[in-house]
Amino acid sequence: MIAFVDRWAWLMESEDYDPAYAITEHDPAMKWTPQLIGEIVKAYGDADPKQKVTLEGKPTDITQCKNVDRWDVNTHGAVGEIWYDLNIDGLVSDLTATFTLIQRTEGLAIQLNDIHVM
Repeated sequence: MIAFVDRWAWLMESEDYDPAYAITEHDPAMKWTPQLIGEIVKAYGDADPKQKVTLEGKPTDITQCKNVDRWDVNTHGAVGEIWYDLNIDGLVSDLTATFTLIQRTEGLAIQLNDIHVM
């Protein structure tokens, strides 16, 4: 599952947010669009319009979190979540993407939940 989110981050690094958006599911209540995902990255920290997600990141005073929690299926079909700190311009950041793991008949789906500062 971490490899899947690493792939998502790699797609984000290209700043073509459409493919990154396309590989995850989305809760309609969150109103995610490829453009909104990009705007959140660009608004982080000093809000440099040139900053971007990078797959690799040098450690800072922040330790990068890549964590998967699993549980029995709940009433919403969720069976876990992923917390994944994003690297911005080659540095570990406190901008975290969270994903919900949803059990489907055809397998496990990964739904983008939120991208926010932790």
